Amino acid sequence: MVEHTPSPEAAVTRGQQMVAVALAGLAIITAGSFTTLSGLLTAELGQALGWTSSATAVGVAINMALYGAAAPFALHAMTRFGIRRVTVIALAGLIVGSALCALGNVWIFNLAWGLIVGSATGALTMAYGAFVARLWFARTGTATGVLTAAAVIGQFAFLPGWACLAGVFGWRAALVGASSLALVTIVAHGLFMTERASGIKSIQARRLDTNERLSDVLGVLREAVAQPTFWIIAAHFAMCGATTNGLMWSSFTPAAVNHGMSTEAASTILLLIGLFNVPGTIAAGWLSDRMSRRALLAMVFLLRAATLAVLPWLLADQLTPMLIAFGVVFGLFDVATVPPVIALANQVFGHRGPAVFAWINGAHQLGAGAMVAAGGLIQGTTGSFFGLWLLAAATCVTAALTVYASRYRPIGTAGTAPSPA
Repeated sequence: MVEHTPSPEAAVTRGQQMVAVALAGLAIITAGSFTTLSGLLTAELGQALGWTSSATAVGVAINMALYGAAAPFALHAMTRFGIRRVTVIALAGLIVGSALCALGNVWIFNLAWGLIVGSATGALTMAYGAFVARLWFARTGTATGVLTAAAVIGQFAFLPGWACLAGVFGWRAALVGASSLALVTIVAHGLFMTERASGIKSIQARRLDTNERLSDVLGVLREAVAQPTFWIIAAHFAMCGATTNGLMWSSFTPAAVNHGMSTEAASTILLLIGLFNVPGTIAAGWLSDRMSRRALLAMVFLLRAATLAVLPWLLADQLTPMLIAFGVVFGLFDVATVPPVIALANQVFGHRGPAVFAWINGAHQLGAGAMVAAGGLIQGTTGSFFGLWLLAAATCVTAALTVYASRYRPIGTAGTAPSPA
């Protein structure tokens, strides 16, 4: 298990902390660049190979599920075998999975995108960011905000480029672009994830237990699920996933295309969401160390609800000022929920917070998968995604009420001083 020490900062310099955050951020960006490819590939494969959305739905659903489910086991592997080694293996998995997807066989695509790419992206998700922040920093809010923002940058900032490559050279070019980014990240880790540059050996020696067993991963889960607070956090984080990944990864681009918009224009809106997630998420991380996390989280959910409620009336066949404004505003609140949720997990579960959050993140992805299924059902039944956006807005309001009606008291000797509830 992760050992609780009072100050991880004592073991490394400020420069080493910055290198560690930069490398973790690059890995998270790279993994994130694969996650939103689902919507783009679904649209492009339909045009190029005649595949329907239902033909790739299994692979996309498995991918989303593993994006959450793989995290606890990846963190165990990093604890047992080393952070750099597991990170590089995950990045290599992205390249291998992409190569298999490029074969153009629907069954191989579903297996490779679902199992290989899903597991690899799941190893380098927000839980990984929480893990790194907890290891290298005593006050984790700002570092968590930066690494969460990195996930969203990866998800949206590269998508227009992948869409452009697909439009010019075909859908396989998007996979080549994302794989090239993974290769660059592997090289960066080989060069800089060292003791001299990042202090990784000191951190691992002081903070990680290499004798941790696989059964300990499930042991953390058993202890967590015995606490009602775990289920409260998991419930509203599932609603968070339903109203972010479950919408924007797979439904926004097809919905925009249904209104006559090009995939490139739709990707531009997603780019805006990704760009404005950076200040929004970093600010949420900074605020998580300084104000009531409960109030902050409820406010973000309500503001997200407001933007989703108006979206059905904003979609058009081209970019408009109102759609651009939607991208900016939704971006500010899209993933701003994550730093306060991670802070709540640390507040309640102490030094086991990152490991518990890894399981909570699985609920996030289950919520996302459920919303993908709901989107397919609504679109198949009504011929449009109109009702999906209203359902998402109502879900956000429910999440806000759940958050504000709950209390997040530390469990036993959690070892974390909570902020005002």
